[in-house]
Amino acid sequence: MHEREREIVEAGYDAIARGYLKSKDPQDPFILSRLTDLSDRLPTGSQVLDLGCGAGIPATQFLAQRFKVTGVDVSQTQIDLVRERVPAGHFVKADMRTVERPPATFAAVVSLYAIIHIPREEHLAVLHRIHRWLIPGGLFLATWATGDWEGEDPNWEGWGAPMWWSHFGSETNLRLLAEAGFSVLDARIDDSHGESWLWVLAQRD
Repeated sequence: MHEREREIVEAGYDAIARGYLKSKDPQDPFILSRLTDLSDRLPTGSQVLDLGCGAGIPATQFLAQRFKVTGVDVSQTQIDLVRERVPAGHFVKADMRTVERPPATFAAVVSLYAIIHIPREEHLAVLHRIHRWLIPGGLFLATWATGDWEGEDPNWEGWGAPMWWSHFGSETNLRLLAEAGFSVLDARIDDSHGESWLWVLAQRD
């Protein structure tokens, strides 16, 4: 189950969370445009799950303005930070591979820059879990890297802590979504910050 790698991710975010939060732009235009598109498709007051919520900036905070938000993150420090910023939300420290949520609970699940931190051979199983948590016709907004890679950075971009990633390329990510029972409504590449990310809005079939 890649326990060592999970520990790297958890400890890494625990160590850098406060400094990393300062680098976040709560008004990032691309991210807000994708969150707005999702929000416009949902009734106010819907149940929304933010999977890998981090410190909550900008996604969790944005979603909590209109929806009942549950957040899950593997880092306790990230959970502490998001609770400070989104006091009305419900937050759980857990691994997205093992956390339990009732079936057909959420109108939408959001997972930004998070699935890439779990072993790629487990991505399909996580997608099946998300599919099960969504109501019929529920929406899934998520990001993946666009290239195929797995590895560790001993000092992630100078943050002072190691980090670990595991991901497929865009074509495989889209195939896995289909295998898990999703229809893709929108797929696009964002390279506005010097990195390339696949953004997908999908719907539970």
